[in-house]
Amino acid sequence: MNIDDTGRFDLAARRAYADAQARVSAGTMAQLHRRRHAVLSAPARTRWRLPAAAFASLLVLGAGLGIGLRWAGDAPPPPPVAQATVPAAATDPGIEAVLDDLDQNPEFYVWLASRDADLLAME
Repeated sequence: MNIDDTGRFDLAARRAYADAQARVSAGTMAQLHRRRHAVLSAPARTRWRLPAAAFASLLVLGAGLGIGLRWAGDAPPPPPVAQATVPAAATDPGIEAVLDDLDQNPEFYVWLASRDADLLAME
């Protein structure tokens, strides 16, 4: 979309808005004005939102800490985690060199974006 198209689109949108605004009935327009005035003149009800949110956050934090402290004192220590054994092939420095070469090879990324790679992934 070039500048001329944008200008024409903007002009068409403004004309459509003006046309729609001209077709709104007087009763509907009066009702909209009354509702807008009522909303703008109402007292602010958002006065308690921030303190209520802060109080709720403190309650949640306190409850979470209380439960966490109680669990920490009552629960036995977790069992030791067994160390996983790594296969010898994964620790071979030759494989790491091949993987590094593959990561730095731009032809790999070209193949990865090709249809052949998509077909292979679907299998």
